[in-house]
Amino acid sequence: MKKKISGILLVITCLLSLSSCFGPHNKAKLFPVNEDSKRIYGDKSDPTPMQLKAPYAEDETGEMAERAMAIRQKLYPR
Repeated sequence: MKKKISGILLVITCLLSLSSCFGPHNKAKLFPVNEDSKRIYGDKSDPTPMQLKAPYAEDETGEMAERAMAIRQKLYPR
């Protein structure tokens, strides 16, 4: 009985020690599709995308705010 338990513990220990070695090797090198695009990445050397501003015009009449409030009241009645 002790031999069986020690054998199982030995196998589990070996598997855990081997699985810790695979972490650094299990990575994919990703290459951005539009890496040289200034429109997407801007004028910087870091290839992380920058957030573009929303091109929507200001709502001067208040129509969109009224519409949004009507939708909220319909979806979430009090």
